[in-house]
Amino acid sequence: MVLTMKKLSDAEKNNSSQMNAAAAAAAYRNEGGVRVVFIGNSITLHLPAPQIGWSGNHGMAASAPEKDYVHLVISRIEAETGRKADVLIRNLADFERGFQNYNFDEIQDLADFDPDYLIVALGENVAELSSQEERFAFREAFKKLLGVFVRNRSVPAAVVRGVFWHNAWKDEMMEHAASDFSIPFVKADLGGDESMKAGGLFEHTGVQSHPGDKGMAEIARVISEALFPADSIYKVRVDGKPVPVRPIRISAMPFNQWGADYQRPMDQTEIAGMINLEADGEIQLHVDVSKEFKEAVIRPLKSAVEPVVNGSSVDFSLPGPGYYVLELDGYHNPLEIFVEPVRDFAKEIAEANIIFGPGRHEPVVVKLKSHDRVYIDRDALVVGSFQIDGAEDVRVSGYGIICGSRNFRRGLDCYRDGMDGAVRIIDSENIVFDGPVILDSACWCVSAFNSANLEFAHLKITGAWRYNTDGIDICNSQHVRIHDCFIHSFDDTVVLKGIPFSPDCLNPVSDVLVERCVCWCGWGRTLEVGLETWASCFRKIVFEDCDLIHNNAAAISIHLGGPGLVEDVTCRNIRIEYDASEMSNQNQKGERDRKANCKSPYSGCWLSVSNAKMYSSASYYEGYDASGEPFGTFKKLTIENIFITVGKGAMQPAYYVSAEPGTVFGEISISGVRICSKGDTQKEIENQH
Repeated sequence: MVLTMKKLSDAEKNNSSQMNAAAAAAAYRNEGGVRVVFIGNSITLHLPAPQIGWSGNHGMAASAPEKDYVHLVISRIEAETGRKADVLIRNLADFERGFQNYNFDEIQDLADFDPDYLIVALGENVAELSSQEERFAFREAFKKLLGVFVRNRSVPAAVVRGVFWHNAWKDEMMEHAASDFSIPFVKADLGGDESMKAGGLFEHTGVQSHPGDKGMAEIARVISEALFPADSIYKVRVDGKPVPVRPIRISAMPFNQWGADYQRPMDQTEIAGMINLEADGEIQLHVDVSKEFKEAVIRPLKSAVEPVVNGSSVDFSLPGPGYYVLELDGYHNPLEIFVEPVRDFAKEIAEANIIFGPGRHEPVVVKLKSHDRVYIDRDALVVGSFQIDGAEDVRVSGYGIICGSRNFRRGLDCYRDGMDGAVRIIDSENIVFDGPVILDSACWCVSAFNSANLEFAHLKITGAWRYNTDGIDICNSQHVRIHDCFIHSFDDTVVLKGIPFSPDCLNPVSDVLVERCVCWCGWGRTLEVGLETWASCFRKIVFEDCDLIHNNAAAISIHLGGPGLVEDVTCRNIRIEYDASEMSNQNQKGERDRKANCKSPYSGCWLSVSNAKMYSSASYYEGYDASGEPFGTFKKLTIENIFITVGKGAMQPAYYVSAEPGTVFGEISISGVRICSKGDTQKEIENQH
């Protein structure tokens, strides 16, 4: 006789079979409020069950409705949005028990509710699955459940919570599924800590094994911090008055890949701080820091600001408008400080036909038409992708925030309709973006395709952590000016491209001026022509008077991956900084479970010029046959007045020029290059090349 043991769920192992109660639903409606959906099991919602001593109608085993994680998260959402919540709560134990044949029409009403926020807390009732095939089936079902909520390449602001009783494979499967939709996953395996349970408060041991008030509060905390990043480590006073510090999520390491249709896990990110000020003259800052540190530096070094460290605080003065970064013992968890001139937007407000006033707005996609005038108040947060397709004469102004957190990328490339970056311009002309902060883009932060007469001024681009979050990409476009911007990208920072297999590929990239920008490249190249160089030509390209405060593979790059001809590129009066905390870049190359091994110090190249094809047998890029195309080349590259500062302990940057066999580059003129190595060497090299 063969005995087959029943596969138990974690709920049953913890004597909590009551978690298998029939599905229950609740709704709290406030007309005009922010829409929120919770999907879970008895930890989320359980009807009264007198037979086990449970009389509540909320998350078991919280002492009161307001003590369960659902109500705590609702309170946080209402506080952050300034709106009352319309809430749907669903106990979906039926899905957990029968995910193999679950009818997803059962939750279509939740999707039709079109939630702004979605919290999914499932898994405890899923039976123990021993085979990888069964576990993958659960992962696919969980992915299908999340996919019900996808609307036009957007998702709610969402969180997937891991299981309460530790179970590594369940967490792994749910995290994998969540990352396909750029949804953060948070661990909540608190069940091993008795203080997190409701022990002694109920007679039934299964109810006691649920999270008590302390456990519910901790679950709410991790969910809330994923929806709204935790406070940064900074508290700031400006001229003696406290100012708000916005926590922002940034990349923690240079680990990237091309063309993934899933997103990076949270453990590759970290929280930084951001303050957005207006001032016309000198200001004094006092910064209290809640972590230990030894040294502080203000970048760009050109500012010559000398911070004074007093125990756990830093004091310094800033000379006036500009973009600055406070770093403590290296580049991690920085404080980004944006000081704009005091400005009266009365004219822009009067002309605007679209105004985003103070507070949070969630349009998800903002489609702008010809002659639109948009004003974003400095206290406005607009969650959505700003898109201009086939329009002319559009102006967006104001010091508020454009946030791409609810958009996500689909497909293997970042071109045209392949993504909904925070700002995307296609086939348009006479477009101005002046003033906004750009946060948390789903792909390239600001991009323009086949467009002309573009101006990007006083943009503050940061919060870039997702794969391929370039800063500004100018593709097959003409007459472009990018000036007085702060651009902290995860991938390439300011890059000029000609897109392959595109109707635009014969259109030139010409008359482009990038000046007075502060640039931080987390992975890839800071100022670049390439890698895609499918254009009739690149001409009249100038990068001037910029501070490159962090650089990775290359600070200045001519990266000719396609057949285009670069007629002339000039880089002049560029200041490049290197720090010992910089890490070597790595490419994930589609290996989803590969872990990063980025090491410090690393400096890459201050100048890199090459013409290896983007699409070749030696490349990992796919989807285009470039075998019959010639190699790219250029006529003239002018590099003049480059000042490079190498911090103590940092590596000297390299100089790299390589033409493929049988190809010849044009003239490379380099003059006035100075490398100043601080620390042990203290030397300056005049005209190195």
